[in-house]
Amino acid sequence: MRPNFIRICRRITYTLALSFSILISSLGALPMDAIAASHQPQLMALFGSSRAEQLDNMAKTDIDKTFGSGTSTKAEGAVKEAQGKAQQDIQATQSALKQVPGKAKQDMGRTQNAIGNLKQNIESAAEDAQDAEKELFD
Repeated sequence: MRPNFIRICRRITYTLALSFSILISSLGALPMDAIAASHQPQLMALFGSSRAEQLDNMAKTDIDKTFGSGTSTKAEGAVKEAQGKAQQDIQATQSALKQVPGKAKQDMGRTQNAIGNLKQNIESAAEDAQDAEKELFD
């Protein structure tokens, strides 16, 4: 249990460090128009993706210098792994939700079958009681 907690804490720390470094480097390297453009996809498209790649590389370099070689790659991998896990969970949930109506119909059928059996048992018991009463008084 303890090693998993430490591993999770490390991943969170790496992810936060990567995000923080990207934020700091983008605030320092971009003009204010570009920062405004980051909130509007059309302007960001005009600003260019090559600058975004440069900023990404700068952030990775800064993280590797600060936290050790390969840290940015590990953080990026952890983020991608978490993203993949989230997608798997979403797909599993969607699959389970698709099965709910079928299972509900199945349960309804079982309930109706049990009610039918109960009715037959009650009718049979009532008939047996009537037969026993006739034999008693005849």
